[in-house]
Amino acid sequence: MDVNIKLCKSSNQTWGIRLSGGADFSFPLTVVRVLLGGLADQAGIQAGDIVIKINGETIQHLRHCEVRDRIVNAQKEVILTVVRNLKFERAV
Repeated sequence: MDVNIKLCKSSNQTWGIRLSGGADFSFPLTVVRVLLGGLADQAGIQAGDIVIKINGETIQHLRHCEVRDRIVNAQKEVILTVVRNLKFERAV
């Protein structure tokens, strides 16, 4: 199931998530940690969510650092499209 989650922050807040994966890891970009009470937690992001789009842009082809840069450069607002309850196996 795809879910669009909008995160909004003020200038000194963090997004409150840790991501793992990306094209350079041959594994989908996955939320591995959500800061309890942080922006991501309040918006409904969950550990295990697989991020497939940032602000409508498909990201499967992007390296981890490219995705990080897009989120950081979003400044005050970002919309993450995530997939829940899917299992992926690492490509060998």
